[in-house]
Amino acid sequence: MREGVRKNMLSPASTFLCSTLIILISAGAFAFQNEPDGYGGLVWGTDISALKDMKAVGARVDAPGIKIYVKDGDVLRFGRVDLKSIEYEFVKGKFRSVTLKVKDLAHYVALKKEAFRRFGHGRELNPAAERYFWEGSVSKIYLISAFDLS
Repeated sequence: MREGVRKNMLSPASTFLCSTLIILISAGAFAFQNEPDGYGGLVWGTDISALKDMKAVGARVDAPGIKIYVKDGDVLRFGRVDLKSIEYEFVKGKFRSVTLKVKDLAHYVALKKEAFRRFGHGRELNPAAERYFWEGSVSKIYLISAFDLS
């Protein structure tokens, strides 16, 4: 909620080995219920140099200019949902998105329930693929399942 100050839009993330909730900076549209202005106490656009507890873990394969970090001591939870990982993305050193990952179908169902509770039902992108989308004036969120729910 794909938990900033970016003005261009991202294409939906490529297929992951686990389900994800991606929260990122929006180009601007309509507000949705409880729209976040960042994630985990980090506001979109925060410069990586201002953060002492971030550890670089790589770059996006499809966009090498996007650096991925994890936060030392991060609590791997979203509400009551246990997470597999939380990855923070920075473009030109500025915080622009976060990806929450879960390890299995049960955790995906719990993540979906928590996202709906926090942000409303969202818009279903593809009824056959368990993909939901929220777009607000500050943030965009994608909920993407890598699990076959049929």
